[in-house]
Amino acid sequence: MANEEVRKVLEIIKNVRIGMVTIQSQGKMVSRPLTVIESTDEGDLWFFASADTDIVREFETQDLVNVSFSGSKEWVSVSGRASVVRDVSKKQELWNPMVETFAAAGPQSPETVLLRVDSQSAEYWENPGGAASLIASWVKQKITGSAATPGDSNTVEL
Repeated sequence: MANEEVRKVLEIIKNVRIGMVTIQSQGKMVSRPLTVIESTDEGDLWFFASADTDIVREFETQDLVNVSFSGSKEWVSVSGRASVVRDVSKKQELWNPMVETFAAAGPQSPETVLLRVDSQSAEYWENPGGAASLIASWVKQKITGSAATPGDSNTVEL
């Protein structure tokens, strides 16, 4: 069952691709959108960034991170450990032409780094019926008093 749950989390990430990365900065929580370059079978997430940015400095000083993904019928929140990776061979391995848009210096440059989230757990929610199903479930709950059934959710250890 756990493998099926992990696959479900990875599929949501693959479908959405852009995650809101949340990390503590100067005593407050800050979120920024980043595009997932790769998600491993274990749920680890890789992103490219420019070395001289706030998020890279935060990944270097803060250890805990959360990445949330929101689709129209599915959502996932991943908790993990943050790190900055400067290994040129890893940057070349993950490089693709789309990355040049926000990391023009290229994979060999020290100006380009990878951000890694070593995922520890994820929580997901799915509602195949989307927003209409959520509203119908809410109306049913108000009329009948029965508990709403908005979809499927679970917490997964990665």
